[in-house]
Amino acid sequence: MEQVNDSDFYVSEIFQSIQGEGNYSGVNALFVRFQLCNLRCTWCDTKYTWTANSGEFRQYTKQELIEKIESYNVNHVIFTGGEPSFYRLDQLASNTNIKYHVETNGSIIPTFPINKRLNDGTVVNRDAMDINIIKHFNWVVSPKLKHSKQNIDIESLKYWNDKPFAIFKFVIKESTDIDELEFICVQARIAKKNVYLGLEGNTPDSQLRPQLVEEIIARGFHFSPRLHVLLWGNERLR
Repeated sequence: MEQVNDSDFYVSEIFQSIQGEGNYSGVNALFVRFQLCNLRCTWCDTKYTWTANSGEFRQYTKQELIEKIESYNVNHVIFTGGEPSFYRLDQLASNTNIKYHVETNGSIIPTFPINKRLNDGTVVNRDAMDINIIKHFNWVVSPKLKHSKQNIDIESLKYWNDKPFAIFKFVIKESTDIDELEFICVQARIAKKNVYLGLEGNTPDSQLRPQLVEEIIARGFHFSPRLHVLLWGNERLR
């Protein structure tokens, strides 16, 4: 049985690219993709990060991972996954010249300690992150709608809705998903000005749906195409 503690960082891959989505779309960034996730979205394109056995990963100490990150000449570092909130991300923010970002499903609250057993038996023990550090991160909270076959945690979303360091990103497939999203925004008190909508898919054509984008605009949301998909399709490490 795997057990992840505060000093452990399971990393699937590290690569440099552009941020493809959200409020920092287009920036040159280093991606640190963590292993392990608590969700099983049907359309997930990184299923190799789900469990300790679903793909290869390297176990880093805090200092090893900091040194690896700082060996790249970048101003933006994006912690992604998997679910990066399983790890003490606040311990990695050692460089004040770097803007740190987190791509999370929003169900794990960073300022709460966790002791969680995942579906594969892996146990994650993490102390609370330091709010005085993580409030300087850019948190991209991406809850999953019904088409992902996962359940939305409204109470967790309420944690994020008044945080000035967080924005929301939802993936939609059809206009009916916007109806569901608007209902969630009312329940969790999420302002539309903080919501970016992306289109599900891993081919350039999947991102070129002008009629759906027109509806996104008409209903008051931001649109965030997947730039990396438009450029490279489903190529890994992009």
